[in-house]
Amino acid sequence: MAAAGAAVYTGQPRWVEQLAAKAEASSDDVVLKAEASLRVGQVLTLSAEHDTALSLLLRAAEVPALHRTAVTLAAVAAFYAGHERQRLAVRALAGDDPWVLALTDPVPRRAELAAALPALVERAGTDPGRLTSLGGMAWLLDETEQAVRIFDEALHRWRMRGALPAGLGCSAGWAYLDHGRWAQARTAAEKATPAGSGMPHLEAAGRSLEAAALALTGDTEQARVTATIGLSLVDPDRSRAVGVRLRWALGMAEVADGDHGAAYEQFRQMFTDEGDPVHYACSYAALAELAAAAARTGHEAEAAEIVERAEKRLAEDRSPRMRALIHRAHALLEPEEAESHFEIALADPAAAQWPFERAQILLDHAEWLRRRRRITDARPKLLAATEIFRRLGARPWIDRAQGELRAAGVEAEPATPDALTSLTPQQQHIIRLAAQGLSNREIGERLFLSPRTVGSHLYRSFPKLGVTARSQLRDLIESVR
Repeated sequence: MAAAGAAVYTGQPRWVEQLAAKAEASSDDVVLKAEASLRVGQVLTLSAEHDTALSLLLRAAEVPALHRTAVTLAAVAAFYAGHERQRLAVRALAGDDPWVLALTDPVPRRAELAAALPALVERAGTDPGRLTSLGGMAWLLDETEQAVRIFDEALHRWRMRGALPAGLGCSAGWAYLDHGRWAQARTAAEKATPAGSGMPHLEAAGRSLEAAALALTGDTEQARVTATIGLSLVDPDRSRAVGVRLRWALGMAEVADGDHGAAYEQFRQMFTDEGDPVHYACSYAALAELAAAAARTGHEAEAAEIVERAEKRLAEDRSPRMRALIHRAHALLEPEEAESHFEIALADPAAAQWPFERAQILLDHAEWLRRRRRITDARPKLLAATEIFRRLGARPWIDRAQGELRAAGVEAEPATPDALTSLTPQQQHIIRLAAQGLSNREIGERLFLSPRTVGSHLYRSFPKLGVTARSQLRDLIESVR
């Protein structure tokens, strides 16, 4: 549930109705009217008025010359809205367009669509707009490592043009967050659409990303404030993609604080009363967290039913990520059968793409082993989990892992994150670019900073990292991957 006293979304503004009316009455010419609907629908997609946007875009799609563009934009609106009826309406118009299929129906043909990505990226060349779309497609298909590479290139190309388009930072930020590049995710959130921009959906999306990063690093109070503001900007039932992400951030803040009852309430709201996902793609990220909170609060039966329903929906072509999350959920809800589920969840090397989630599975498995007095088996898993949490700067989970290490008879080091995470997000970004061999001038061009400012950041960062020369940065970055 939202924090007490949270502001509430107040509904569709008058200007939306006026824009829609203008599109309807713009001309007696069918094509001109469709073009007006297309442009207004595109604007409304970014403003959180996804229902109105979809209506206008689907109308524009009836004109053959506008069909492809209108369906592409409608797929974005349908994804943001998250409603089954709207998703299926756009899916019916997709044909074999891989990008629209990934946005509206990412499960049944996941492997086929993922296999098409390299060729699509090659055809995109240096076009930052097409690369951005493909980065989002890769992220939706749980090809997170590839998504990060694509977004890196897209962001570089956008910067070369002098400006980032609205919303780009947030779409890339979730891929960075999932892949463990939390500082970069926070930088993306900071550069998302600012308050008062007239695009509340994009502002709320930026808030969801910022709140998630805050929760994972232990700044839980600020995470709640940020997420609550996000929930006031949109109607969570009409902007489900953002709504469930805000719920996830609130849930993770409760997990970080050890309030598993409150965490369960947040994660439970990412699924309907019947147990189906509120958003057909984004809700599944909460499956394992829902199970973890349920196992600590007596909601195992309800959570098990939700996991079972999700398995049926995802049965056709689960990604390695979804397989790991579902097996973690089973392990937590079925302690007598847990070991086989933990082993399966940890067996696929592809799961390294999601380091935080992998570290959680290692920690859960180690706790299960220690409680069965299998201390020798638990220790290496605890040490591996602690190392990942340190690298990420996941302070609450570092504390939890160290508590388990002490219980396993291992003298734990002080609960401090990796040195890299002590830097600001911008400093971390500069360090990573310098480690790739970029000069101060090249880094400055990418980040819109002067070479002198870049040099100043490097000078202040070196002592914190324990390095004295630029040549040491590559080894340092490699050691924390």
